[in-house]
Amino acid sequence: MACGYAYSILADFHLAEDAAQEAFIVAFERLGQLERPEAFPGWFRRIVWSSCGRMVRQKTVPTVALETAVSLPSEANEPLMDLEQDEMRNEVLKAVHGLPAAEREVTTLFYINGYSQADIADFLEVPIGTVKNRLNASRGRLKERMLNMVKQTLHDSTPKPEFRDRIIEELVNRPRPMELPEHPIRRVCDAVRAAFVGYEWIGADEEIVDAASPGVGQDQYHSFRVDEYKVLRTETTTATFRGMVGRKPPVHLIAAGRVFRNDPEDASHLKVFHQLDLVCIESGANAEAMKVALQKAIEAVLGQTAFRYEPGEYSGVESCLDVSIRAGERWIEIAGCGVLATETLRLAGFSPQEVGGYAFGLGVERLAMLRFGIVDIRQLWQPPYVK
Repeated sequence: MACGYAYSILADFHLAEDAAQEAFIVAFERLGQLERPEAFPGWFRRIVWSSCGRMVRQKTVPTVALETAVSLPSEANEPLMDLEQDEMRNEVLKAVHGLPAAEREVTTLFYINGYSQADIADFLEVPIGTVKNRLNASRGRLKERMLNMVKQTLHDSTPKPEFRDRIIEELVNRPRPMELPEHPIRRVCDAVRAAFVGYEWIGADEEIVDAASPGVGQDQYHSFRVDEYKVLRTETTTATFRGMVGRKPPVHLIAAGRVFRNDPEDASHLKVFHQLDLVCIESGANAEAMKVALQKAIEAVLGQTAFRYEPGEYSGVESCLDVSIRAGERWIEIAGCGVLATETLRLAGFSPQEVGGYAFGLGVERLAMLRFGIVDIRQLWQPPYVK
């Protein structure tokens, strides 16, 4: 809190740290002067304020010998990345420091340091209602300024089509684990396929027209746009939902394959991964039958396991559930499911009075990682699984 308060005055993180350190030393030396422990926050804040005043009066530029720089290794990012980050950071900080002093104090302490409104009220020696009012006022001032800045920044940063094309080409040309017989992803899909004899496995183009299937829409915020009309699919649900149109019940379909989402890559996320979707339309296809089928699919890969169901939200289905399984001491979300909505059945050409339906989708990578003891999803695209 001392650093955050000092920063709201000095507008320099390094100077704020120096001021806070000095304030702690001074407070320690003068602690005997504090008569009431409950008065410490306000007493200490005044010491920080005095320390900041000295910093402002004595501010100098620190220097070191030029020879020192020769032996220092560079830990810098790419210059362009640093420039972009600095520009954005400076705009944000400029907006904060454009606030009135009272609003700037509470905003810095609340957002940069993460202290509660009650803690801030004690520190600033003001009523908690005053803190709330100042925060609300600063949010209003910042919202308009920052939204306008973000809109302009995003508009100016729109990638050129050539850049988009290179990214999509790289993603589409990545290895295809489903075509490698011993790959963990292929083995997971084969296990599910063996458990559902009689189900038709359907394929679908990885590039789809950007229009909703019955009850299904693409994730616009995370999709890769191929051109004005097409995107790379973000889910295999589009394949099963489009595949059921025009068929006669009973309908039993499974689609499995690659999907693409524009998310950061790390140990548990990739821009290219696999989903498996199942759709069943027949008399008696209800929520209970859905749970039985879903557990059957997962246990075909992992063996007997514990399941946990929580309310979910998906397009085209009702009674949605997010499904987690127990892995050691943790619960890991592994699937989503739901009963086909009446409107979805009608749009696909079925009579809701005659048949019901359900659908579920599985995360194939998560199943493969659990089945084969893989801790980093990126290993699935490295030797020994992929040359």
